[in-house]
Amino acid sequence: MSRVLNLILAGAVVVLLQWLFFGRLEIWGAYPDVVLLFLIWLAVRHGRVYGAVGGFLVGFALDAIYGLWGIQMFVKTLMGFLVGLVANIRSEVMEKLILRAVEATLVTTLVHNAILVLFVMLQSGTGRGSLVWAICVGGTLYTTFVAFLLSVFRSR
Repeated sequence: MSRVLNLILAGAVVVLLQWLFFGRLEIWGAYPDVVLLFLIWLAVRHGRVYGAVGGFLVGFALDAIYGLWGIQMFVKTLMGFLVGLVANIRSEVMEKLILRAVEATLVTTLVHNAILVLFVMLQSGTGRGSLVWAICVGGTLYTTFVAFLLSVFRSR
């Protein structure tokens, strides 16, 4: 039980860090998504159930903060489940496709951001190309860069 509470507390801290710090590190409309990095770690480490439930909880918190009711919750839950599912597949093909954590983060973040942009565009009724470039391309590269920095500091 204490492990679950520790994970919930860690998720709350990551959401607060995203809201108060990382969300403010904006470059041309793009910002890193450290909540997604936490969710990837959670799903790989503990499986698809923890990933889906964790995605739901952090997505709910982000929806409450940013007012995008349902979008973050759905996308984070879906990504937590899918990453946890893929992490459990131990085949030779998967090992060749996902060689390192940074490459896996790049792919996961790109899929996450594409789904997120799609739902935001559907909700707002807009088709702005700047949103696609800022979130899909910029956000993906920025989040992957933060993941790279975290992996470098973690290895030391």
